[in-house]
Amino acid sequence: MGSSPRRGAYRFLIAILLAFCIGIAFGYITSITATKDAASTIASWLKALGDIFVRLIRIVIPPLILFTIAAATSSIASARRLGRILAIMLFLYIITSTLAAFWGILGGVLFQPGIGVGLQPPKGYQPPTPPSGPDLLLSFFMPDFANLLTVSGSMTMIIFAIILGVATVFMGEPGRKIASMLSLLSTLMVKFVSVIMYYAPIAVFSYAGWLMISYGPAMLGAYAKFLGVQYGFTLFHFIAIYSIIVMLGGLNPIVYFKAQLTPFLIAFTTRSSAATLPFNMEAARKMGVPDEVFNITLPIGATVNMDGTALYQALSVLFISQLFGINLTSTQLGMVVMATLIGSVATAAIPGGGTIMLAYVLSVIGLPLEGVGIMMVIDPLADAIRTAVNASGDNACTILITKLIG
Repeated sequence: MGSSPRRGAYRFLIAILLAFCIGIAFGYITSITATKDAASTIASWLKALGDIFVRLIRIVIPPLILFTIAAATSSIASARRLGRILAIMLFLYIITSTLAAFWGILGGVLFQPGIGVGLQPPKGYQPPTPPSGPDLLLSFFMPDFANLLTVSGSMTMIIFAIILGVATVFMGEPGRKIASMLSLLSTLMVKFVSVIMYYAPIAVFSYAGWLMISYGPAMLGAYAKFLGVQYGFTLFHFIAIYSIIVMLGGLNPIVYFKAQLTPFLIAFTTRSSAATLPFNMEAARKMGVPDEVFNITLPIGATVNMDGTALYQALSVLFISQLFGINLTSTQLGMVVMATLIGSVATAAIPGGGTIMLAYVLSVIGLPLEGVGIMMVIDPLADAIRTAVNASGDNACTILITKLIG
């Protein structure tokens, strides 16, 4: 059941890693053999090839948010008869994801992985001005529908999508047809993203070569530091926080970690919460969770509970701001937590989905979207651990939910 996704994930992972290595080697050779003007020209062409990927992402973000969140809202709201399970589940998912985002910010502030590289912001970029309270509130509600179709209108699009999903439920029986169509369109947008991801190896090669020509080994050091911070804080969240949750659920954490080992490794290699779902269900059954509980919590959790992604996106925002020398205010850091929470919920349960939604988070904070291309270079390594923790968090919360509902 998981073999085919794993084979595809392995091929994609190998392609990305090869693209990264070839790009680094090409950039290094170019920087030491070509003249300064020739190297500059090559670097500009490489960046342009990488920017194509960023522009494709800009195109897909508004419809992806609309259909994914509207479909999820209509699906969850239609299950209100299961209100107690859903209320506890969503409460736990929000708490753990918010905590994970806080770890990401803490890691970025303490270790500052992007300091010292000195990337230049895109031409014409203006650092965002910290908004006042009323301006911040109104920024969530763009005045024109056309604004929803831009990356900067992503927050308003999320509100629009939630209201659309709720309105669909209120329609009753006729609304079920619309909910089904929203679900189909959500699946279509996931496939759309999958098609864009075929271009990812070219983008990774291009950005790796451009960064190596322009900034040299300093960028490799920054990447290594980022991954060290990400893996350290993500594993801390996995071991410490999930142990507490499982103990509150009345289960020995050792039993949980033994049962969760297989889903953890499957998620780590396939980089897909959706592909890991059947293995997560089997682990839940081994830990004594009733079918009627995990049949609700795990499928929804595979879509909306993304602790690893929330941590990654928060840390990435700090990393990108440090690379470009852009200081973030306390208000913007608060917005990072909120945006990463929403962004992790809207992330598709497919390989690389977290990087796609990173563009939304960057747009909310007002950082250069070129940061998406920069993070694409190391995405396979970053995605593996965040997906493994995403899937593992679903079962940890499910154990506690089982006790709370008696």
